[in-house]
Amino acid sequence: MSPERYRLLYFSGYAWGNLGRRKTRLAWEFAQRPEVAGVLYVEPPVATSVLDLARGRFGPGHLPPTRRAHLNAILGRPRPADGKVRVFIGSEKALPLTRLDAIRRWDTLRRINRRIYASRIRAALRRLGPEPVILWLSHPLQAWAMDAFPERVLCCYDWTDDWTAFEILPVADRRELERLNDRLLRETDVVFAVSESLHRRALQANPNTYRAPNATDLAVVGKAAEPGPVAPEVRDLSHPVIGYVGQIADKLDYDLLAAVVDARPGWSFVFVGDIWDNHRHQVAALDARPNVHFLGRRNFPDLPAYFQGFDVCILPHAVTPLTRSMDPIKLYDYLATGKPIVSTPVAGVERFADVVYIGEGPEGFLGALERALREPPSVRERRLRYARENTWAQRAEEMWSVLHSRLRRMENATGTQGTQRKQPGGKK
Repeated sequence: MSPERYRLLYFSGYAWGNLGRRKTRLAWEFAQRPEVAGVLYVEPPVATSVLDLARGRFGPGHLPPTRRAHLNAILGRPRPADGKVRVFIGSEKALPLTRLDAIRRWDTLRRINRRIYASRIRAALRRLGPEPVILWLSHPLQAWAMDAFPERVLCCYDWTDDWTAFEILPVADRRELERLNDRLLRETDVVFAVSESLHRRALQANPNTYRAPNATDLAVVGKAAEPGPVAPEVRDLSHPVIGYVGQIADKLDYDLLAAVVDARPGWSFVFVGDIWDNHRHQVAALDARPNVHFLGRRNFPDLPAYFQGFDVCILPHAVTPLTRSMDPIKLYDYLATGKPIVSTPVAGVERFADVVYIGEGPEGFLGALERALREPPSVRERRLRYARENTWAQRAEEMWSVLHSRLRRMENATGTQGTQRKQPGGKK
């Protein structure tokens, strides 16, 4: 019989905090379940060594540049986050005591550091209790965890992007990333694919593949569908206000944006979100226009005040292999505002074609914006209905149901609790 509760070892791709993002939100939703004894949320590791700590040399990252923060990372000290969630950040380069890259790249030293890193995670995981472990992976560079944590009863891969399609990769060899991703698709017990494109590809490697689109948080973003305050940076802009909320990154079509904002100098174009370093020159060129306003990142709970000031929400994404594989969260958040939506013909929008205005190229996008500004009131309610059908709580419930069913099937096939592997030393 399946155990009643599990520990969830959850490898994420970004820091804990923003509950509007998929990886963080799913971990939080799973932690609310009675079947989950606790969640160890593993943030991306730092590259701080003992020598770096002694000299106070800290590279860029999501940790504050303090000795205390980086000492906690080297020692693998988890911190409480929210309810049953504990957050772990460690260092994959704690040793050696040198800053020479040639030595840091030695395979033997990499293996030693990886063992240290994994042992810190296992120690933090023990603090959650004795329950069986479900291993959750979300990036190809986490494939090593399948070998490091053989005691798991189930391993899941949440595939959210075509990782090799990004301009900047976390490894020098694109083929290495492909190899690791292929391994996750073949060897994990369950694959969740965010888009139809990734779902089709994953099914070729693993029959236990399920579509798991993104979703929205009605309790937060849904506030924008009701009367409320407008953010002061947007309040006095000339209308119509065309707004975008999300990362200013590889997915945007900067040439399209330049043509559109130049064609409508009397309109205001507002962008809310982090700007990736490799696109700062393009952002600077756009921001030089008087009708363009880049506001930077805003906290998730503050976003409704910005949506309140938008007349139309946009997804001006370039049509590339990357955007053909995605399912943008912002689309679901836009639906929750009830505001008109205009998008380029990228993956994900076809599911909501009756409430999204799609335009290709500058003329097509401008035409879609004009239609959106003239839409009848009835379209708004259809958007809100779609949002109510796609909440994070619903999505997490669907995904957990898949995990539970898979565990039961594996248990029936093996006659044991899931697929518990042998631990180091040969113990069960």
